[in-house]
Amino acid sequence: MVNTEVLVVGGGPAGVISALTAAKNGHSVILVDSKSYTEIGNKTCGDAINLGPLKLLDKELGIQLPHGEEVADSVESLVFQTERVTFPLFGPGLVLNRHPYGQRLLKIAVESGVEVRADTKAIRAIIDETGVKGAIVQEKESNESYEIHAFITIDCSGRNYQIRKTIPPELFPNLEKKMEKRDVAASYREIIRLKEDHPYDNKVLLIYDSIIPEPGYFWIFSKGKKRLNIGIGWYLDMSVEKGMKELFREVLHKYYPQGTYEVEDKGGYTIPTRYPLMNAVAPGFIAAGDSAFHVNPFSAEGHGPALSAGYYAGKISSEALKVKDASEQQLWGYNMAVMKDFGLSHTKLQLFTEALRKVKTPGLEYLFKRNILTQDQFMTLHSGKGLGKGEILKIILKGFPRYDLLLNLYKIAKGVQKFDKLFDRYPSTPQEFPDWENEFLSIMNDIRNW
Repeated sequence: MVNTEVLVVGGGPAGVISALTAAKNGHSVILVDSKSYTEIGNKTCGDAINLGPLKLLDKELGIQLPHGEEVADSVESLVFQTERVTFPLFGPGLVLNRHPYGQRLLKIAVESGVEVRADTKAIRAIIDETGVKGAIVQEKESNESYEIHAFITIDCSGRNYQIRKTIPPELFPNLEKKMEKRDVAASYREIIRLKEDHPYDNKVLLIYDSIIPEPGYFWIFSKGKKRLNIGIGWYLDMSVEKGMKELFREVLHKYYPQGTYEVEDKGGYTIPTRYPLMNAVAPGFIAAGDSAFHVNPFSAEGHGPALSAGYYAGKISSEALKVKDASEQQLWGYNMAVMKDFGLSHTKLQLFTEALRKVKTPGLEYLFKRNILTQDQFMTLHSGKGLGKGEILKIILKGFPRYDLLLNLYKIAKGVQKFDKLFDRYPSTPQEFPDWENEFLSIMNDIRNW
């Protein structure tokens, strides 16, 4: 048996930053990861990140923004593209080389006092009637299992949320346990090297092609001169006739025919692309990153939210340790920080994604072609802002006879307004949470099941 103040499960961005933050505040921290030490931080993913979380780490922890070999390209805009419509949504950001950046963060964590136990996987939570007390882990090489006892356990184990799913719901009913197929996206991506240079510098393209199950998309963005990160993804509940790799190649060859590129790296993965857990704490426990559904529901970018959530998890853990109180109430500030940072905006983006599920690309192109919906109004909805009553009325009048499309837009616009008001009174205590959550789920389920 091993004892520590903070146990962090998972060495991805959320895990390494939560461990680093707690250690910088003077606490003993053990981080376990199933990968080897030199592979921690290496992940098959989209690689794009917005600048907000990076600036947060710079300001609060003094961690320099990605630079040198850690950066493949800068991003000035994310571009929404269909077969007939193209326009930018937002920026700026960076395209990272995840491995060297992740390794730098790990090095800073170790220098700050974090003990890293690589090649070690978490099996399940250690629990008593008062809360989570650590985890049982297993070393890969020896196959030996042992207990790590901790005052606070932070689950950053990713899409499988290895610790959270072993916490009995009857003991901690405020902690959500389930995840549906509609909330998970399957993806496949390749890094390709071209024979000629590409025109995609400083852009991330999300391409909604008619052959991809909607609202899935194909992405393209630069990994430097003559190199691209390209991929495809859609929700697990979508029905498909062709395999993901087959559709990937079919779309890719519209842009780069066979023989014009070579594949440098490839891989598939699944990610939770849903609004975040409305509560991600229990006594002695915090969930952060993919394990708390912190991925952007529209763009599927999870790196930035994970960094932010990791910082809040480490900070709140440190505050709890100082007063020797790991109760749900003491840790509740973590939820409030996440909701204020990106929880509300991700919830609004969930509404935007639901609209794409229902309107579909042909319907969206119809709205633009008839000038029923302007680019500015589309960007307003995407940013999570509601449309005025006058704007909605004009859209309805111009939209005849496609009231099915307009009804969905109206639902999204009203949903944005409802969530703005609801999140203004996000509960400050766990005792208030069940009633608030019921109201939240009533609104969300009404929109999702329309």
